[in-house]
Amino acid sequence: MAFSTNGTTGGDGLSSEINMTPLIDVLLVMLIIFMVIVPVMPRGLESALPSVASAGPTEEAADRPVLVQVDLDQTTVRYIVDGVSTNSTGVAARLLELLSQRSVRRVLVKADAKLDFGVVAGVIDASKAAGADNIGLVTPGADGQSR
Repeated sequence: MAFSTNGTTGGDGLSSEINMTPLIDVLLVMLIIFMVIVPVMPRGLESALPSVASAGPTEEAADRPVLVQVDLDQTTVRYIVDGVSTNSTGVAARLLELLSQRSVRRVLVKADAKLDFGVVAGVIDASKAAGADNIGLVTPGADGQSR
């Protein structure tokens, strides 16, 4: 089997070399198996992209989150809720009005870095009171603009 006598009749004629034939047979079988399996393996992720033509402007507005911008002018704080400027007391009423018309109740808060966090916390509290399900904070550089 794995030992051969090399044609000698003496006791020292045994050879401890590996018989290569079974090893090559196993390797060829494994090569054939891998050649059959690799083309069958799935590649990438299946994803469905939304078509631009099918989405109307009303559907887009209903799914779009409400953007609340809090800017710090020299000494005054400016609140802009979905493009409309308002004061600190009008933020909650405006959010309640906008979120009641939307199917997805998301709010994004974009605040100036120099603001006190208490001002931003007030906007987050007003968003929760208006019924927002998800509240996100927009960080600098997330909108593609650099300062």
